[in-house]
Order: sequence, then structure tokens, then C-alpha cells
Amino acid sequence: MNIIFFDIDGTLITNDECHIFPEDAREAIALTRDKGNLAFINTGRVYCNVDEYIREAGFDGYVCGCGSYIRYDDKILYHKTTPQDVCREIALKCREFGINGLFEFADYTSIDSEMESPERDVLSDYFSSGGRKLVNDIFSDEFIFDKFSAWYTEDSKLQEFKDYIGKYFHYIDREGNFCEMEPLGHSKATGIKFLLDYFGMEVDNAYVFGDGNNDLEMMNFVKHSICMKDGSEAALGAAEYVTGDVLDGGITKAMRYYGLL
Repeated sequence: MNIIFFDIDGTLITNDECHIFPEDAREAIALTRDKGNLAFINTGRVYCNVDEYIREAGFDGYVCGCGSYIRYDDKILYHKTTPQDVCREIALKCREFGINGLFEFADYTSIDSEMESPERDVLSDYFSSGGRKLVNDIFSDEFIFDKFSAWYTEDSKLQEFKDYIGKYFHYIDREGNFCEMEPLGHSKATGIKFLLDYFGMEVDNAYVFGDGNNDLEMMNFVKHSICMKDGSEAALGAAEYVTGDVLDGGITKAMRYYGLL
């Protein structure tokens, strides 16, 4: 038995406004599970933001929020959240440094309505669609998060933000003016280790699919790391195998290469 981990954005689905999840990738996931392999999502997204059309493909479980939330067979095995007083402190510091955050909890997403960002607004509209919950007041009793993403501008005090946030979160540069913060001691790689220990499996039985800088930790953790052809330069360099892109049968090609189908 093997265990396979899939990033979502740019790996399972196209990294554009269409968010296409190709049928051949869905079929490959079903086939490998029929062979007795385990298939897990491993994403920076929190659980509530894994769209239903992705879940419908059939997965054994989910590693979400950069390893802060782990779910298997509809059971929550692990959930690390941030204390509310720390969440509010961070949100106020984001204001001070000109950093615009999208604050992500397993059950809902939050924004600071006092801040404005075209990129964040597009994503918050996307995440709040379909009846998903969005909290827009950092002083709300419901304001809490597991991890967060953020955007900055030329006027942002980015280095001061990095120096501050390091006591709570690990900063990941996602290219452009976008960054992601994962809780200290947590990552996509720690989520893999948790599940390998849980199932009593060896790391050589783990396969990961990714495309971006926030996939580097999990790609470096396992031997069998697969990067999509249009992945970031760092992710391409970390991969054992480079496959096609999302719409070019990348998932299926790599799974055939490794004998997982």
C-alpha cells in the first residue's frame, strides 16, 4: 500500500479563474484507490475552502492549513489553532505594517474590513461563495484562524512584518506580492509524517504532487516528489520527477510512471 498526497491549486486544478479539475485526474485517483492506495489532499487551504467538486473525486482524507488540520475517513485526527488573543494581535500588526491578510480557520474565513486589497477581495468573494461563512471584523468573538495568507505593496513594511511574525508563524514567499504563513512546527511535511506514523508506513511509500514554493517542505521530505511542468523554479528543482501540467494529463502520466495505476 502507498499513500499519495496532492496539492490543489496548480496541481489538481488549474491555477486560474476557471479552476478546472480534469476528468482524467479524477479517474486516476479512483483507480489508484481501487488498487488499495490511499489518496490525500495536502493543501495550504483550510478544510472549509476545499470545494465540494474537489471532494467529490473521492479522497481518503485531508491535510489542510499547512499541516494544522488532519482528517481521515471523516474523523478529525489533529487540529492546531491559534489563540484568539494572538490572532487579534497579528491582525492589528498587519494593519500597522500595511499587510492585507486572508485569515483561515478550518470552518470559515475572515478578513479585516478596515484593509483593502483587490487580490484579497477576489479570493474572499470566492471563498465566501456557495454559502461559506466569512467573518469581516477582527474584533468579532468568532475571529480566529489556523493560518493565513497575505498580500503586500511597495508601501508595506514587509521586513518588519517578517521579523514580527516569525515568533508565531513560518513565512513562505509565494512569488509576486503574495505570502503564506504556516504555524511554527507545522507544514505539509509534518502532515505527511503524522499520517505515516498513524498508518505505520515508511516514507518510501509516500508520493507527493505539487507545483509551488509552499510545496517544497513536503517535496523535500519524501523521495518520490512530483512537480507539474509549469511549477515554480524551486519546486521543479526539488522534484524527483517532472510531469505534464494540469490540462496535459500531468497527474495520470506521473501515476503511470510510478506504477500507481
